[in-house]
Amino acid sequence: KLNVLLMKKSTFAKRNYTDKLKKVIGSWPTFKFYWRTYILSKLNKVVPNYYIVSYPKCGRTWLRIMLNNYARISGHTQKNYNDSALVDFIDNKIIKFEHGQGNWVPAPPKIETLSFNTQKFSGKKIIFLIRDPRDVLVSSWYHLRYREDIYRKELSDFIYEELVGIEKVIAFFNMWYENKDKTSDFLLLSYENLHKNTIENFNKIIKFTDIELNNEISEQAVEQSKFSNMKKMESSGTLKEPWMKPGAKNSKNSMKIRKGKVGSFKEELEPKHIDFINKKIKEKLNPELIKFLNLQLTDEKGA
Repeated sequence: KLNVLLMKKSTFAKRNYTDKLKKVIGSWPTFKFYWRTYILSKLNKVVPNYYIVSYPKCGRTWLRIMLNNYARISGHTQKNYNDSALVDFIDNKIIKFEHGQGNWVPAPPKIETLSFNTQKFSGKKIIFLIRDPRDVLVSSWYHLRYREDIYRKELSDFIYEELVGIEKVIAFFNMWYENKDKTSDFLLLSYENLHKNTIENFNKIIKFTDIELNNEISEQAVEQSKFSNMKKMESSGTLKEPWMKPGAKNSKNSMKIRKGKVGSFKEELEPKHIDFINKKIKEKLNPELIKFLNLQLTDEKGA
């Protein structure tokens, strides 16, 4: 697409800070939560045993709720960490959810600056959670436009963006997959497989993290984490994190837990834009990841 005015990092960061400031000023609980998350957690760092890494909008909220439910049903009282991305099951066994360089706070890094953090991740057990890049784009656009007032253009522009568009998603996926041998163990999971065979894939995570597997507890944790229950939790305010609350009242588009549907990009993107994205995926995404995700990339002309 020609003549697309790409969003600058400085603009993204400015709007991000402005959005956070408005939320902090408007809510004392939000201020306390951001203070703990962005200040206190940095002063009292906790070193995890395992990382669950994902690009934003790949399903980590759902997975984190499942893991928290498993811990709670197991009878384990979790520590009250300043960092809500930490989950523990027994003492000294901690899982951390990470976006790594896919993070949007305060602004996403440019593609050319992406690099695997050897010091942080080498020798660690990593679960890498991925999702169909086309669904990632749609979900990202809804989040940044309606929840955080950061991106103000249309979805048809969003897919071309250097900081958050299709090429960024592809680069992030490739970087992690191509550095998997630097970890002590690497488990590749997809959002789609979690949907299709939730208990089977959830149990893979439990085993991978050396947690004692109880099939009955696993089934309960999955059942209590269904999207219908998660939506009720978000709407009622049960989920305490500011980023787990609707971005705007009475707006379905601003919900964190919006659809949870596989393949929803087909309803949101025009065929010509799907063709463009498919072309980029075929050209640049690691073929092993295309196969793992079982991506159907035939364009409207059958090419």
